Amino acid sequence: MLRAFLPGGTREEAKRRGVGRGGRVVDTRLAAGVMLGVVTVLMLSACAQTHLGPTASPPTEERIPVVHADGLADVPIGAARAELERHLNHGLPGCNTQLAQYPQGSLVFTDEGRLVLLWFERPLRTPHGVSTGTPLNEVKKIYPSAQELNAPEGSYQFDGLLVTSGEHGYLFLHDGRTVQKAIAGYVDYLRRLFDTGFGAC
Repeated sequence: MLRAFLPGGTREEAKRRGVGRGGRVVDTRLAAGVMLGVVTVLMLSACAQTHLGPTASPPTEERIPVVHADGLADVPIGAARAELERHLNHGLPGCNTQLAQYPQGSLVFTDEGRLVLLWFERPLRTPHGVSTGTPLNEVKKIYPSAQELNAPEGSYQFDGLLVTSGEHGYLFLHDGRTVQKAIAGYVDYLRRLFDTGFGAC
């Protein structure tokens, strides 16, 4: 029976190899140590999986403010410039007035300091997702009643789509394929922009 458990066969052979009656005990301890190591690794792995929370999701467009025809929630069309100072980027030279938090939004004020137009680019967009880069055919489907405005023949001006909602609206300037410029504001000033270039910096 001993031969089945001791390496080397007989008791004498085991003694010659330095393995006594404790030979099987040594092997058992070794096996137990290996098993303990495996169990420890598995427990640590399970623990790590338990404590690792879900990765943070990337920012989504839902966090970007929507530009309505009457402006942004904190930057409404018709507001006085003095009321909007905290939202403006004052570090830019020239006539361009950008939003501090979203440089994709540019504001146009009258000489009296009233906000009348809001130019915007993606990621800023309308409630229906229209912005610069939107295909023209999609815009027409979203706003089927939009009025088509044709630029003077031979000019370098974009054609336009004018969407109105009461005294406010959108003007989408396009190249025949996609929206190149998007503006929200008073309809009268949107027409002036298209006809005379008012508000173009």
